[in-house]
Amino acid sequence: MLTQLNRLIKRKKPLIIQIKLFFVFILINLIPNLFFCIPIDNGLIDSELVKECGQNSTVDVVLLLDGSGSVGDSTFRLQTQFARQLAQLLNISVSGSHLAIIQFSEQPQLEIALNQYTNLQQLEVALQKIKFIGGATNTGQALQFTLDTAFQGARGGSVPKVVIVLTDGQSQDEVAEAAQRLRDAHVLVYAIGVSNLVNVQQLHQMTGNVLRVFTVESFDQLDRALADALTWEMCRTDFRPGTPDIICASDKIGVRASTKKPFEGYVFVQNHFNQPECRAGPENFPDSRSIGITVPFTNCDVHRYRSLSPKGIFVEMTVVFMFHSVFMTKVDQMVNIKCFYMEAEKSVTVPMEVSQITTQFRQNVFQMPRCEYTLRKDSAEGPIVQFAILGQPVYHRWECIEEGGQDTFGMLVHSCYVDNGFGDRVDILDENGCGLDAVLLRTPDYDTSLHLATKEYHVFKYADKPVLQFQCQVTLCLKLDGGCAGISPPNCPETKPRHLNELQTISRRRSKSKVFTKKSRRSNPETMDVFTKPMMIIDEQFKELTEECQQNPSKNTSTNNILTNLLPQTEKQKWILLAFISLFNLLVAGLTLTCWLCCKLGGATIRRRKGKWTRE
Repeated sequence: MLTQLNRLIKRKKPLIIQIKLFFVFILINLIPNLFFCIPIDNGLIDSELVKECGQNSTVDVVLLLDGSGSVGDSTFRLQTQFARQLAQLLNISVSGSHLAIIQFSEQPQLEIALNQYTNLQQLEVALQKIKFIGGATNTGQALQFTLDTAFQGARGGSVPKVVIVLTDGQSQDEVAEAAQRLRDAHVLVYAIGVSNLVNVQQLHQMTGNVLRVFTVESFDQLDRALADALTWEMCRTDFRPGTPDIICASDKIGVRASTKKPFEGYVFVQNHFNQPECRAGPENFPDSRSIGITVPFTNCDVHRYRSLSPKGIFVEMTVVFMFHSVFMTKVDQMVNIKCFYMEAEKSVTVPMEVSQITTQFRQNVFQMPRCEYTLRKDSAEGPIVQFAILGQPVYHRWECIEEGGQDTFGMLVHSCYVDNGFGDRVDILDENGCGLDAVLLRTPDYDTSLHLATKEYHVFKYADKPVLQFQCQVTLCLKLDGGCAGISPPNCPETKPRHLNELQTISRRRSKSKVFTKKSRRSNPETMDVFTKPMMIIDEQFKELTEECQQNPSKNTSTNNILTNLLPQTEKQKWILLAFISLFNLLVAGLTLTCWLCCKLGGATIRRRKGKWTRE
């Protein structure tokens, strides 16, 4: 190669041509060699890579072995052998991974606890001592037992939790609800179905994700290859969800995901960040790298609409993953969640006897009461306050009055806030009717009839706004048969100053968002909004002047009475006055026009000389 280069350079050619030949030689001979010398990374996963991944991980794993009668003792030993192969791939140690074993049939049985063995050799010996129990298959009960008992020894915190279910058939109880509770506790569920008789739909209900379902034809295929595949599937995502998991439960919808670093932001439903039930933060995640949120259908304006083909209901919402604790940035992500619940027709057979007695229905119609919210001076029965000074005692009074003096309804005052008239608001009573800030307002006092609630407090104001207006919601309850028990009066803890509460509930919204929130709160037809009249906060001198004017209205109205007497009082008098003014205007205009014409037609000029007017 170098000889060829020397021959090219030694030839008698110009210097520029020699340099060009040199670079052409480099491109032809050296560059391809560089490429072909780099080893090819084909991305294949071998056993050593899987073992290395498992040995460098820390996880709490609970393995559920099928001990039902359809399995038999010999095939059950194949399950314990698979558990041994799985343990060899994990870092079983005090600070590493822990493995628990549950055998389930009619009743679940904890064979090995999570923190019982932290040595691989001891764990292998314990696996060989497990005895087959036999019986029916209740997988749902075993999943609930796993959550209630097996994970009691879990380390929590940043250590992920994983459940692996081995089964060969169909569970005789429901598995969906118990599996959902596990996933709500941020437990990752895998399922391995053995034989072609296994109910794959139940496996999907357990995991919530088809990617975490494995199936084999026989127990003989529970070998090292399956253990490698399962371990790699768990390990490559740090034993957390690799892609966001969509949660489609019977009464709620949600999403769960994992992050590479500890999550310090918020997961919330779009446009509902300020509602605590629609937001989840670091304090809600046991594992700071496993995050998510679930929301009931009735909260956070979850959108539901019916489908005709296929028949069913779509449930949809949008969730925002905000990685910063205060601001939204370009790294934030939004996930649109949509679940479809297919309509099913089921025939129900119930033994029934027909009675010859005619059934009569009795219906009662109750007139809704009239509810009001006022601010009173001096006492709860005092006059309504319109002007007040800072610190003046006032009485909040909520009252619902029924027609005819009936005693049918009770009331609960809740969801109160104070508004300054410019869109800024501060919550003072929560949705249960409990005081949020002892400085602003404590929980109201209710009378025995539950028609009246009062609370004495002192006037406060915004720093730069002189007007305050209070708004609350009043929910009615039927007092018949104890219908108000547990609702009103509210059972509230002692109200503390807001700065002492761990979770602050101050929410400031612009007027547009305030109207939206108010609409979303009125989901109950027996709930109504009540307002106080705006109250102006003034100084003491202006208050004295205002009270004097209110006490002596005759001094203020004397001038008004004079003007009122001069003005017409009836419609007829008003029309006569208007006609008179119009005629007067026409007369003045006519005289002006006549004078102007006379001067022009006569050709004379009127001048003033020596203090006298003369015509020329």
